[in-house]
Amino acid sequence: MVKKTSQAYSTGNVQESTPLQNEPHDAPLSLRFAGSPVMPFGMLSAVGLPPGVSWANRFSLLNAVSWSLVLGSPLILYAKSIGCGDAILGVLAAIPPLLVVLQIPGAYLLPRFGYRRVMVSGWAARTVFIFALAASVLLPDANLVKVAWLLASIAVFSIFRSITGGAYMPWVTSLVPPDVRGKFFTRDQLFGQAGNVISLLVAAACLWGNPQPWQFALVFFLAGTGGFASLLCLVRLPEISTPESHARSGARVSLMAMLRQRSFRRLTVFNVVYSLVWGALGVFTIAFLRQTEGLSQSAIVLLSSVSVFGGLVSLLWSGVVLDHIGSIPIMTLCAVASILIFAGWWALAANLIAVNPIFIGILYLLMGMSALNFAAANNRLQSLNIPHHGRNHYFAVFAVATSVAAGLSPLIWGVILESIGIHHGHTGWIAWNRYSVFFFCGCLLCLPLLVLIRWLEDHSPAGITSASSER
Repeated sequence: MVKKTSQAYSTGNVQESTPLQNEPHDAPLSLRFAGSPVMPFGMLSAVGLPPGVSWANRFSLLNAVSWSLVLGSPLILYAKSIGCGDAILGVLAAIPPLLVVLQIPGAYLLPRFGYRRVMVSGWAARTVFIFALAASVLLPDANLVKVAWLLASIAVFSIFRSITGGAYMPWVTSLVPPDVRGKFFTRDQLFGQAGNVISLLVAAACLWGNPQPWQFALVFFLAGTGGFASLLCLVRLPEISTPESHARSGARVSLMAMLRQRSFRRLTVFNVVYSLVWGALGVFTIAFLRQTEGLSQSAIVLLSSVSVFGGLVSLLWSGVVLDHIGSIPIMTLCAVASILIFAGWWALAANLIAVNPIFIGILYLLMGMSALNFAAANNRLQSLNIPHHGRNHYFAVFAVATSVAAGLSPLIWGVILESIGIHHGHTGWIAWNRYSVFFFCGCLLCLPLLVLIRWLEDHSPAGITSASSER
């Protein structure tokens, strides 16, 4: 039996208390919150979510249009077009996650200024530098200057994004009750990936043929436009204006105290290993296809867009069951899929399988299914295992640990691949080159994930449950 609950939310200075649903008290949880189990498209509905929270999903859609254009495959393709090697590509891919370390000092801003003001200010500033990047593409032919401007724009963009981005998770977990977080995070992933679909199709259209500088500038300009539009959603998202709530979320917790909490420690270690494994995959699959196989920019963008469709379709199923079977079964499937994905790319790079769009599309499909379902399940697990007391700092430390790992991965591998260079060899039918070495090592590094995932706790530990009930 599920009791009807009510939550207090605010828009501006006006507080309102609204029941989540008008269903009978004994309505099954699956019908009240997650839609019918046999109707996966119920995950697209906001029924069961608190009022105003759906603006967070709209923000995810528009924000995805922005970041996937400015940090995704168009950025890598532009960098290659102005002569960047694997080492520079590794630096570019490493800058955003490494600068997430700024979320720790940024966490101290949240109790003072509030989630909405911090997020809106940071997202406005980062959008300015997206337009600056678009303008730099049109500079006269001087690739060294363009590379420097590219690195500087991405760095400043990432600084503002990191300092203020730490407000999002504590904000939405304060708004969304624990029993519907699986639905909310799945819906958030669906909206975000819909934005990725839009951006990838737009990028493919803009970069068709042999792209000129103005075409890359157009892509980055559209990214800035998406960033500006996402601001309009942030200002509509309810603020948490209760002083007591901010006091609990913003309470300072020592790093040792965080590490003594077993569930948080294990979840962080698992995500660090996962980020080390996956952090470089997206960058060097694109570099492999472009440099080794010579595919066109638009073809690579279209093939990579298959990952988005795969994620969207699979989330419609997993989102229904996430709140019922828990996160760990889905994350286990994602770990197994990771091994298959790296093995498939290795077979291509080792010349065991001829390169063809169908096989590449299947790999991208699996990548999308694995990445999106892992993200939804992992976000749910974070919300269960991070206490309300000191939540801002817990989320900041978690984000820093995993993002630094994700940033170090392409940085380290970029240097390694650059040092391997054009050296290659053969073992029977197997070709060993820098990309086959990378994919083979990635396949081996996926194996510890199957062991570490058995450590995780798929429930709210003692102390966290009681904190959650206070909300």
